[in-house]
Amino acid sequence: MLNIKHNLCAIDRIIRGIIAVALIVYVVVFFDQIGDMLLQISILIFALMNLISFVLGWCPVYNIANINTCKKG
Repeated sequence: MLNIKHNLCAIDRIIRGIIAVALIVYVVVFFDQIGDMLLQISILIFALMNLISFVLGWCPVYNIANINTCKKG
């Protein structure tokens, strides 16, 4: 099993989940209006990265920058 130390608090996770779902819906609904395939793929990659961070509670960018928004008890 993965032993990942969480670095996202609940609010960060919720915001990332909302952003991920909103961007995925945006790309699906406005597929024709966006037009550029590279832009669509970029938006989906960004959304998937946020969705993965939402599920795992761990952000690789936060890890590199040594940021932790979890409360330290």
